[in-house]
Amino acid sequence: MQQVELKVNLRTDKGKGAAQRIRQEGKIPGVLYGRSMETYSLTLDPDELKKILTSGARENTLIGLKISGAGSEKVGPKVVMLKDLQIHPVRRTYLHADFYAISMDVKIEVEVPVRLTGKAEGVKAGGLLQQPQREVRVRCLPSDIPEFIEVDVSALKIGDSLHVQDVAKSATCEIVAETNFTVASVIPPISEAKYEEIVAAAEGAKEI
Repeated sequence: MQQVELKVNLRTDKGKGAAQRIRQEGKIPGVLYGRSMETYSLTLDPDELKKILTSGARENTLIGLKISGAGSEKVGPKVVMLKDLQIHPVRRTYLHADFYAISMDVKIEVEVPVRLTGKAEGVKAGGLLQQPQREVRVRCLPSDIPEFIEVDVSALKIGDSLHVQDVAKSATCEIVAETNFTVASVIPPISEAKYEEIVAAAEGAKEI
């Protein structure tokens, strides 16, 4: 996976007052943390972060932090992933960012989107294609994180389902799943109202 660069500064001032001052200066506060390392407070340009997040980059984008400021020589450059981003509920401006430092030679687990390809035989016969699971969890090296997992549904007939164990195996990426959940299925033709009812029920079940 391609790596992008983001410039940040170390800071020593903390608390709500410091965070407010930082935002008044047109920056936002952030933190850098990781396994077996100290947690560092950061200041960064929200516009630079927005450029990364709105340029087609995905949630699992690897970010190379270019760190400056007093004490930055002790921290050194870090490869991180954005773990949390607080956004203002009305203005939609960035308020705070959390970065997690990773090692390029240590496998990590991340959620990756599932992309369905092909037109199912059951759909051609009038059935409806459902995708109850839109992401799967994978374990791999950071450089091997796929943009998406591709699943071909062309052979699915009405009543057929594809489960996570049916997804093609990869030499560099292991799918992590406690159950053999359904990734895609084709159900018999139903009325639009009934379909909306099924979708609403499925969404409600996810929230429980």
